[in-house]
This record gives sequence, C-alpha cells and structure tokens, in this order.
Amino acid sequence: MKVVNQPEDLPPNQTAPVITIGNFDGVHLGHQLLIKDLISRADAIGGTPVVFTFNPHPLQVLAPNNAPLQIQTLDQKLHTFESLGIPLVVLIPFNMQLAQISARDFAEKILWERLHPKEIYVGPNFAFGHRRQGSFNLLKEIGEEKGFLTGKIHQVQFRGNRVSSTAVRQALISGQVSLARRLLARPFALSGTIVHGTGIGRKFNFPTANLQTLNELIPRSGVYVTLLSVDGLRYRGVTNIGLRPTVNKNKDGDLSIETHIFDFSQDIYGREITLEFLIRLRDERRFSGEDELVRQIEKDICKAERYFNWLNRTLDS
Repeated sequence: MKVVNQPEDLPPNQTAPVITIGNFDGVHLGHQLLIKDLISRADAIGGTPVVFTFNPHPLQVLAPNNAPLQIQTLDQKLHTFESLGIPLVVLIPFNMQLAQISARDFAEKILWERLHPKEIYVGPNFAFGHRRQGSFNLLKEIGEEKGFLTGKIHQVQFRGNRVSSTAVRQALISGQVSLARRLLARPFALSGTIVHGTGIGRKFNFPTANLQTLNELIPRSGVYVTLLSVDGLRYRGVTNIGLRPTVNKNKDGDLSIETHIFDFSQDIYGREITLEFLIRLRDERRFSGEDELVRQIEKDICKAERYFNWLNRTLDS
C-alpha cells in the first residue's frame, strides 16, 4: 500500500480514482462496509480505490481539550486499511490553514483538480470544509458540475444501535472489550514496546511483560483475557491494567499494563508487540495481602484457560 501526504504527490496516471473521505477512527464495522463497497465499485469500473484521510484528528487542532482519544495509532489505522485491500491512502496533515478552506474550494481545488475522482463515497454523517459547512448534498452538486458520481453509505447497526467510533470508545472506556470486538470486527489492540517493570510478578512466579504503548485510548482498569503477538506468533495471556494497589509502592499513580503470558519464557524486553483484548474478567482491586493476591491470579488464569478452551471448541465446530 502506498501512502502520500499531499494530493500533488500522487503517483501519475491513477486509473479512475474511486475515493472515500473521513477520519476513520478505529476503522470499525461501518467504515469497513464503506471500504468494501469502495473496492467493489472500483473493481467494477477498473478504477483505483483511494482512502482520503487526515492526521491528526481535526479536533486535536481546532479544539484540543475536546478532542476524542483515538482508538488506533496512525500505524494501526494504516495497517487496517492495507489489510482491507486498499492500495492507496492520501494522508493529509490537518492544520489551521486546511481548516480555513471553504467546503466548495476543498471539493473543487483539492478533490477534483488534484485527484480527478471518478466516484466519491462517504459515510452517513459526512461533513467537510470550514466549520464543517459542506454537506453530502453540496458534494453531490459539485460532482454533477464536474462529472464525478457521489454516493452515500448508510448506517450500520449492531443490536439496534448505530456503529460509530463514539460507541467503540465508550465500550473501551467502560471495559466492554467484547462489545468493542464486535463493533470493530476484530479485537481491540494496543501496540508498543515491552519494558522492564518492578519484577513483582516474577517474585510470585507469575512473570509479566510490561507494555509501554503510544495508544491514546486504554481500556478501563481491570483484568482481561488477551493475546500477545510478537514476531508473528500469538500467545495466550492475562493482562492487568491499573495501579496494582496491593503491591504498588509508587505514589505517583502510574498506570501499568502487565501481561502474564502462558507457557512462555522468552526474553522480549525492547521488542515491539501487539496486545489484543478478548474479554474482561474483573475489576482491579486491593487484596488483604500477597497470599490473597496470588490466589486470585491463579483463579484469573484458570478462567482465562477455560475461555481459550471454549474458544478452540467453538472454532473447531
């Protein structure tokens, strides 16, 4: 997949670009339907499917205090586009200069004059240009003037509710990683580097891998069943997110993300990993002492193993 940062940097002779535009925070089920239809339409006319998106999120420039925590890092988002079959992403740096461009100028001078789209498809809440004054109807009107087709993909629902980045974000903030997995059509994942921790887990015979991540959005504190991927292999585990109130001597309240990986003894300090969240087991809580904590960790591991056994039976059936 090729990524360009300005429309003028596009490879020459793009065949009939079929474009979708948006922030695509999380690349959830609704986004995936849009991209699937985009690729299908491009294939039908012999065109090139193109995702047009922005970095950072516009609100991080226009109203930083109101900007939502992003569900994925930029690298994760681009990887998801690639996994869905997108060959070309136009990734525009969002800044105050871009924010001042009128909706008509954005459509005519950036989308039309630089990209020459054959077709443009957008989501149900699409708006663009200065103060989001541009609507789907305006884009359709400009398309009729310039000669490109404009289409809208309707809302996707899950259990009667609209699938949205906000819904995914709320699920993760409340610890509902199973719901987030359904809205994303994949497990929510953190990525980052394994760093040295306090060594307390090893003291209890439950060594942990401590994750330092660039992800903005971290699920609610608690204990989760997870899969940790390193070097293309996935390993089962249990992850604690929180402040470790039973053993933590650090008064600064630093959040930790610690994973006990089952049947694993490799040295992965400094390695890049991905941590996928499957289900939530319980809240993080303070125990009366180390013995009670160890007994609870053993229970957590047993529950996680039962879940993985159930998952294997489900996949095999």
